Amino acid sequence: MASTKQRYVSTELAHFVGRGLAAEEQYRLLIKIINEGWITHPPHNPNISGNLCVNNAAKFSANEMYSPEIVCFCDIPLAELGIHISKYSSFGLSFSKDFVVKQGGCPVFYLPLQANMPILKDFPPDEAVQPLKKGGPHSLFEQIGKGEYFDRMIREYHFLMNMFFEIITDSRQISDGFQRSMELRRFFDFHIFSYIKFYDHTSDEEDDHNYYLEREWRIVGNLHFAMTDIETVFISKEYAPRFREDCPLYNSQLILV
Repeated sequence: MASTKQRYVSTELAHFVGRGLAAEEQYRLLIKIINEGWITHPPHNPNISGNLCVNNAAKFSANEMYSPEIVCFCDIPLAELGIHISKYSSFGLSFSKDFVVKQGGCPVFYLPLQANMPILKDFPPDEAVQPLKKGGPHSLFEQIGKGEYFDRMIREYHFLMNMFFEIITDSRQISDGFQRSMELRRFFDFHIFSYIKFYDHTSDEEDDHNYYLEREWRIVGNLHFAMTDIETVFISKEYAPRFREDCPLYNSQLILV
């Protein structure tokens, strides 16, 4: 990717490691990742990758219903990483956007919880005539929060897909219809719903729930890379002497945090 004239986006996507761990553990984890060439999601096994857990009892708007196995990056210019580093870790690495895109990476679709939207009121069509005459088309609609609307429609999606599967199974049209419906469900579950993230736009910049400022990109699955694919390594400055000993073959950019 060519250099950008827009200072609020980056040509590199960064991944910081070991959130919540002690600095020594974070450093060791980073060295392990660099030398082995793998960024992995739990259970951190390169051979187990890219599954999805769907909890139908959870709320979609709480970011709890869909739990894909992903590795995440932030699209934040290097000079503006301070807040993100304070939330996650002082140890990380970055790759070019081109590299992440070629591994299937995509940006997250953020939705503010407080956003409202109009939906058609629920009443019989014959009862809509009077309000329509009185107040015009707007009287047929009501405002609803986007979070509530998505929760409602995702439940409807699951209900209809399950009903469709039952119809296909009962009619024994399994060969063609079942495969097509499974592929359609996989498309929505893995490539649409797994990339939607609700957030509170009123949160402070330092708030962990202000996800929008992370400008997250995701790869569903683990990421395998060569050391030459790394654009930048970030480490706490006191670990600089050890880093050169632990990763003697690394010769790209090193930023001391």
